Amino acid sequence: MIKKIVFLGGPSTGKTTLCEALAKKLHTLTVAEYGREYWLEHQVDRRLSPEQLLHIAQTQVRWEDEALDKANDVLLCDTNAFTTWHFALHYHGDALPELEQLAQASWQRYDLVVLCGDEIPYDDTWERSGDANRHEFQAFIKAYLIEKHIPHIIVSGSVEQRINAVMTSLCHNQALQQSRG
Repeated sequence: MIKKIVFLGGPSTGKTTLCEALAKKLHTLTVAEYGREYWLEHQVDRRLSPEQLLHIAQTQVRWEDEALDKANDVLLCDTNAFTTWHFALHYHGDALPELEQLAQASWQRYDLVVLCGDEIPYDDTWERSGDANRHEFQAFIKAYLIEKHIPHIIVSGSVEQRINAVMTSLCHNQALQQSRG
């Protein structure tokens, strides 16, 4: 059975870098962040409509499902529907009910939730919304995971330190499952 890992964090917290490094180490696949690609092509005044955000979340889920057959033991997901729901709340004050349902259901899709720390330098590129938003997003995600009792790990430090933390957690989870089996 394929283990699915989702990587969360505010903008520029190293999610993509960590996913790609782990994919190389584990000889497996990363499901890219569809929202980034879509936003670059479709944004108007740095915004997307609620319907477009729902489309992003639906496509992200579909990409994950399609990648399962091609993954090698572990599938690394560079975001999820929760992130898109959070963007809807941030920019529109609410989200379409269908997007909210996808966000709530997303936690059942993963064997490991990884929150990437925001202590690394901010990569201030034109498509990002600023370092202040990064810290605001980070605080929201962390508070949500705690409030909803969603098991997760927090990784920080260098890419290598983050890789080691994820690998340790994977090994620990595997040992627990084997002892229960």
